[in-house]
Amino acid sequence: MIVNKLFWWMLLVAAVQTGFPVASAETLRYEASYKGPFSAGKKLPIAAVQMKREKLHLPALGAVLQITMSVTSKPYAFVEQHFPFRVRYRSMYAPDKKHILALEKYEKTSRVKHEIDWIDSTNGQLLRFRHKGKKAGERLFPVSLQKWLDPGETFEFHKYSRHGFEDGLIDRLYLLQALRSVPLETGREYVFNVTDGKHLYNYRVRVQRRQRIAVGGKQRDAWKLRFDAVEDGEKKPAHRPLYVWLADDAQRTPLLFEHRHPLGLFLVSLSTVQ
Repeated sequence: MIVNKLFWWMLLVAAVQTGFPVASAETLRYEASYKGPFSAGKKLPIAAVQMKREKLHLPALGAVLQITMSVTSKPYAFVEQHFPFRVRYRSMYAPDKKHILALEKYEKTSRVKHEIDWIDSTNGQLLRFRHKGKKAGERLFPVSLQKWLDPGETFEFHKYSRHGFEDGLIDRLYLLQALRSVPLETGREYVFNVTDGKHLYNYRVRVQRRQRIAVGGKQRDAWKLRFDAVEDGEKKPAHRPLYVWLADDAQRTPLLFEHRHPLGLFLVSLSTVQ
């Protein structure tokens, strides 16, 4: 159960800057840890996380920006023995679009879940594809995305998203670093419409304060941000607040993530930057 909650939560910590970023390719590595009743109150490392930003050139799509987040329990013997998991999320954007083009979600635990979500902006729809789709043949997998997949991978139409498409629609892999390029000052708020391929969320991000924190054995000046979300059409919060610290420098590197869940405290701390 802890692992499933981590999957859901880790989606909130990955991101890509609005539009093509000024910086070149970037790779960030983090350590995820848990502290709570399932670890006897001790801090337990549970996953290695990598977030990579790069530019690609795909036939029929041209230049695109890709963000990949990989999460694995492999380096941690206890978790690997009892709750082994592998997670990969990828999202794709184009420099002349202000919305997501496609999103890949791969999760491997005791079973494998693999889905590709694609924006059909012409018809105002978000389509979901899986290896064995429920409605195979009703909509064909876009030829333009075939080069985005591994050789031999095939996907069939599964269903339409619960919501339609609107310009400016982003995903959770886009959310955070959109904030890396906007002015930050105490009390400022930003609002985003975010999809996970199935649901639409209204995210409100508030800049709480500037403070000094310890990360990787170093003291860093950072901005503390609070993320709150409500699913479209609902009143209850979609999750408890997520807190993120961005470095107070030109790169605004995400340094630390904190989420207090009923199961315990989850932390993701920066270890290396490339």
